Amino acid sequence: MSLNDTQSTIKNDSWISEQDDLNVTVKLIPMVPVIDEITKILFEVTSLNNSKPFEDLNTRVTITNHDGRLYKFENKLIPVTDGQFSVNYIFPDDGEHRIILQFYKNTTPFTVSSFDLLIPHPAPLSETDTILKPLVDFFNSLL
Repeated sequence: MSLNDTQSTIKNDSWISEQDDLNVTVKLIPMVPVIDEITKILFEVTSLNNSKPFEDLNTRVTITNHDGRLYKFENKLIPVTDGQFSVNYIFPDDGEHRIILQFYKNTTPFTVSSFDLLIPHPAPLSETDTILKPLVDFFNSLL
């Protein structure tokens, strides 16, 4: 997949706060999430001035969808370690989603950022895919 494919899924893959000297970027694995399968959401947090990892931060992650549903990751603080943190999420449907990050210096609220995603509607299986899927699943189960 090309970088353009990522940009079509993630509308804004970078969030910058000059006031807080903060740059947050997001990356998805897989780059285009598949509905009802685990997507790893990776975040990198750096200082704007020297691009070193931003330390002593914790975050809370919330994901919303187009229907207004919220998912909070155990509603606990996630430490930012070496300027990085990640969460695993299963997107239940296609459409627009928003990732909201609440940053804390230790336990004191610091700033909020957000990222907008557009999860594509899954393509229907072709006749060939439908015929081969049981065979592929069988061989994958042997691995």
